[in-house]
Amino acid sequence: MKTKQELLQDISAGLSDGVITENDLRVFLAPAVTIGSSSDAAMQYSGKKAEKLSAVDIMFYIAGIVLFSAIISVIAQSWNSGNALLHIFLSAGVGAGLWTIAYRLLASPEQNDVRSGLINALLLTGSLTVVTGGYIITNELIGGFDEVNYIPSAIMLAIVGVIHIWFDRLVKRNLLLQMGVLLCVLSFPAFLFGLLQFVEVPVDVWAIIVLISAGLLAYATRVVAQMTPDRPKIRGSFDWIAAFIVLATMYLTSFTEYGVIWLMALIGGIFGIFYLSIVNQNKHLLGSASFFMVLTVITISFRYFSGFGVTTSLVLATIGLLGSAAVASNINKKYFTTSSIESDPKFDNTEIK
Repeated sequence: MKTKQELLQDISAGLSDGVITENDLRVFLAPAVTIGSSSDAAMQYSGKKAEKLSAVDIMFYIAGIVLFSAIISVIAQSWNSGNALLHIFLSAGVGAGLWTIAYRLLASPEQNDVRSGLINALLLTGSLTVVTGGYIITNELIGGFDEVNYIPSAIMLAIVGVIHIWFDRLVKRNLLLQMGVLLCVLSFPAFLFGLLQFVEVPVDVWAIIVLISAGLLAYATRVVAQMTPDRPKIRGSFDWIAAFIVLATMYLTSFTEYGVIWLMALIGGIFGIFYLSIVNQNKHLLGSASFFMVLTVITISFRYFSGFGVTTSLVLATIGLLGSAAVASNINKKYFTTSSIESDPKFDNTEIK
């Protein structure tokens, strides 16, 4: 019987010789699965599958968005009546009613996939309609819809966000909690925009506000995840959105007076997002970084090398694109490996009973 130190030395030698790989070790470090008699493993596996958003779920969410569009259409058709109470009822009132129906359906002991999808659709429609109602109420109180009133809108977003978080305590659905976090974070840039609305500030200041807001959005989900340990999917749920906003803002600002500085920041941000995608094993971050790397390569080729002719710019862009594709492909192949039950042929799904 070998000692622990001898076994570790054998493993180290195997890694050095290439006989075994890190992926091989990850398989054995994963939770053990007993073939033929492990019902717990089967439940864990099916639970992982259930966490994925299915095409049916997406169809229900699309139905919720279509229903919201119908409600907005009704509000638009009745807008010329000038009846503020009617507008509030068709927005906030209908939204609250949809939430109530979803809550009653959720309280029913009979649950299935169709009922769950219907609940999600009603919650989404209700959420969007409640936000619309908050906007209508705010502008009715301050006396008009002629211009955007950032500070009152910021207060409204914070209040509606808190309402979402409160209602989530009753229904326990990630959709509401995510909407609540998003609305609360959006109140921050809206408030700052209100303070600077009538002050001439460079576009770089607006860009910095957007970047800070995107960072707050990513950080907020981590705070909420720590406060609600039973909702692990909340953590990092807005990371790819925040990353896209950060990179898009820096890219657009790279065309301003201090464009060179923003362009350097953009390049650094792209590689930073690449690193975060590896650390967090998030392919959405990898996709965002890859997209803006391609866009940046094309932009640099035509902005700084157009004087050498269109052909030169196109050739440089092609070389850059091929290099970007190679980098993204290598990162995906090297770091985004799956060591779950599905990835190992020894753990065939059909053998789990």
